[in-house]
Amino acid sequence: MSVPAVGIDVGSTNVKVARVDESGVLQASAERPLTTRRDGDVVEQDAEATWAAVIDAVGEVADPSVGALAVCSQYSSIVPVGADLVPVAPMAMYDDQRGSDLCWALMGEHPDAFERFMEVHGIPPIGSGLSLGHLLHFQRERPDVHAVAAHYLEAMDYVVARLTGRPTATQNTMFTAQLNDNRSLGVTDYDDELLALSGVDRSRLPELVPVDAVVGPLRDAVADELGLPRGIGVRAGLNDSAAGGLAAGVLADGRVGIAMGTTAVVLDTVPDKRGDLEAELVSMPGARPDHYLASAENGIAGKAVEHGMALLDGSFAHLEAALAASEPGAGGVLFLPWMVGAVAPAGDRQARGGFLNVSLETTREDLVRAMVEGTAHNLAWLLPQVEGFTGQPCSSLVFFGGTARSPGWAQTLADVLGRPVSTLADPEVAVAVAVARHAQGADAEPVITRTYDPLPEAHERLQPAQEQFQAAWEALRPLHHALNA
Repeated sequence: MSVPAVGIDVGSTNVKVARVDESGVLQASAERPLTTRRDGDVVEQDAEATWAAVIDAVGEVADPSVGALAVCSQYSSIVPVGADLVPVAPMAMYDDQRGSDLCWALMGEHPDAFERFMEVHGIPPIGSGLSLGHLLHFQRERPDVHAVAAHYLEAMDYVVARLTGRPTATQNTMFTAQLNDNRSLGVTDYDDELLALSGVDRSRLPELVPVDAVVGPLRDAVADELGLPRGIGVRAGLNDSAAGGLAAGVLADGRVGIAMGTTAVVLDTVPDKRGDLEAELVSMPGARPDHYLASAENGIAGKAVEHGMALLDGSFAHLEAALAASEPGAGGVLFLPWMVGAVAPAGDRQARGGFLNVSLETTREDLVRAMVEGTAHNLAWLLPQVEGFTGQPCSSLVFFGGTARSPGWAQTLADVLGRPVSTLADPEVAVAVAVARHAQGADAEPVITRTYDPLPEAHERLQPAQEQFQAAWEALRPLHHALNA
């Protein structure tokens, strides 16, 4: 019989924690904010502050009945830690560009590097925020850090290490370090050839364990601090894409997850390792040892709307009223959400966001609606590419994340996509709940609270905007490159 469990979801903007009962039903949740420092190519977080946020949030939901813990996090974010597992430098986040030039240099030094990384791992060594670039940056450009770093850990593995005292990783969590042979699942060692090509110091890499392993018991001191029982098991970490796949139940045929918080990600499954470099679609080892996760990063989404709302002197609390006050189509205004560059289905780090077709008749509410519709247009551009990649239709769309709290956003998504969109119960903590269920050893069926059918008139009105959204991408690329070179 399952025991109550706690799931920890470390995002880029906050830590979310959920406690579930023996049946996997949410009993309590907590959230703590995180702060990011940005300075050109440098994007960092204080990893010690992240740990403090985890301790504070877990402490709020802790209960003596809890018998298991699990952790997921955003990924491609490296924390250098000493032998005591305390950070020796800030966490390099997934959009930190340092080390990218070192990755490209590998392909100059080794003419076969591109081909071998693609064949063995699935992604070429291009940097652009991937963990391989961060590892090379710390090793080659920060010798002061490398000298005192005992391990380089992804965010979720860092939290697991602090909980258990054991630094580990999995084929899933180390995916963007690009050092595993992903042609088969269940890998628990780094690939010798990829290590040799990259030059990464193997001695600083964490031990690899199976994706479904129990890493160890909770450390006594941490248990006492949190008010949890001593000795409870802590599962190996997951990246948040894999955890989102659990939340949406993507193992079911035709069911596709749409996770939308800071960024938007489309999630499905495929039976094997595959990739579409041009569309930036990739498969990775999933949350279970028997499947690959198909993941498509669609780029900034909720964060773009949040930023725009702040500039318009509004907040998320005003979103529903703004959507209700503007008709579908936003008075002809089109919003491009690529505020830190575009990802799938067409990547370009120099692309930027903006409004098109603003007139003197445009209202603040039109701008808000245009922002929400813009994130949906970006997804509508991506979904056919995902269907081609997986070979199966996206017939059941499960929407979760902070933005799924908004009925207006869910309806807008359905209207733009022209497909029914279902929302999960407690969508803002759905991933943390799924991680807690994972700690119990159970992947429960997602709890759907409502399904939004597309409104035919709205969908028809929004189709010309979809065409122009995709046309704007190509038309504005020269301008973006000229402005951001």
